[in-house]
Amino acid sequence: MTEGRIAVVTGASSGIGRAVASAFTRQGIHVLAAGRSGDRLAAVQAELAGRPGTVVPHSGDMTHAAYTEELLAAAEREWGPATIFVASAGQGLPGTVLGSDANRWEELIEANYLAILRQLRATASEFKKHAEADGGRQVRDIVVIGSTVGRQISAANPVYGSTKFAVHSLVEALRQEVCTHNIRVTLIEPGFVRSGFQEAAGYDMEWFEAVAEQSGPLLVPEDVASVIDFVVSRPTHVHLDDIRLRPTRQKV
Repeated sequence: MTEGRIAVVTGASSGIGRAVASAFTRQGIHVLAAGRSGDRLAAVQAELAGRPGTVVPHSGDMTHAAYTEELLAAAEREWGPATIFVASAGQGLPGTVLGSDANRWEELIEANYLAILRQLRATASEFKKHAEADGGRQVRDIVVIGSTVGRQISAANPVYGSTKFAVHSLVEALRQEVCTHNIRVTLIEPGFVRSGFQEAAGYDMEWFEAVAEQSGPLLVPEDVASVIDFVVSRPTHVHLDDIRLRPTRQKV
């Protein structure tokens, strides 16, 4: 069902995106790996060399308006039109409404909402064009990484959470818009994942380790990637459109 398919994966230089690239190539999916760091993407390419699916890196900034179109075009030049797009790139921001750094709000909204909106529009437009050409015989998948804090309000992390609430609504609206073309738009809502995300975003790591002590073992990126791999491998008529996964001991 998946061998020979072509995927674009953003945020592929680390964390969940990197794990998705690894899972996909193991199944024979070719991956255009997108991220900011060319060196780290090259390391991913080297690490996954020799698998049934191949990796081609494409570094750049996902907040640039036409970057999604660049990625889709690059994948098509390499192998043919993509049929999977995984939106994994994003940013975190610690702090409450009163306590978060207001100087970072615009950057967060740009990365976590506007960039995702552009990715969804560009990818769905491209997928719909190809679906109309082939009558929807080929299933196409758009997978977006959300968060449990995009469903359950967190007073401790509301600014970041609000971007996920917004993205969740976009994903469901797009699903309704394109599902008749056999385009499956899927939301993945992970709980706590030990991936380096929190440290890069500036969260208090003592707090995070306390969370890990209380709620762990935490998820790891490979746990999330295995779910995504399962989602895109379903038969054309089966769509797992919204999946939450948490560490077993995480209460909220």
